[in-house]
Amino acid sequence: MASWRRVLPDYQVQEWNEANSPLEANSYTRAAYKQKLWSRLSNYVRLHALYREGGIYLDTDVEVVRSFTPLLAQSCFLGFQQEEEQLDWVNGAVLGAEAGHPFIKRCMELTVQRFDMEGEFYRGPTIITTVLKEMGLDAYGLQELDGVTICPAEYFYPYPWFGQFSPDCVKPSTYCVHYWAASWLKQERRRFSSPRQIISRMKRALGRAL
Repeated sequence: MASWRRVLPDYQVQEWNEANSPLEANSYTRAAYKQKLWSRLSNYVRLHALYREGGIYLDTDVEVVRSFTPLLAQSCFLGFQQEEEQLDWVNGAVLGAEAGHPFIKRCMELTVQRFDMEGEFYRGPTIITTVLKEMGLDAYGLQELDGVTICPAEYFYPYPWFGQFSPDCVKPSTYCVHYWAASWLKQERRRFSSPRQIISRMKRALGRAL
């Protein structure tokens, strides 16, 4: 998070935790909280925070390398995590949106609908990619779909989750580097004694231009 304050000194950083998150909002959040599936819970909380207040959501394993200010003209933006099409084609570890954006609302709705119908906690990138495909996404590359700007992988994910970081992966167009901490995998292997422990590790923040 130090890079956020260094590169974005005039942005406000806000933490979302169990004190201000919608833990009882719906069947999905109640079940994720009860089962201590913190990464799954954060998938919904980030959407709720953006829909309610707007801003830029960042995973805490994201290092900012240049200001997001050029992207603030977009009403919503996010990025491909790799060129090859897959279920998790577009990621939400970096996600910016105006308050009340319909794309964010649809992602929230589908997250809960899938859980109610199938009892599954779908990954955030799967939900995001599904909604974008509903909107017509069918090719890789910088594009705009109904008020959503989808950026190439090098903007936010200059190396893939299965790869290794190298300074050479950072391009002039790169805004940040996601280091793929894979906290969702660690959750399957261990349980923490309290929600505060894991949520403090996974502080979710919104950066808003002052």
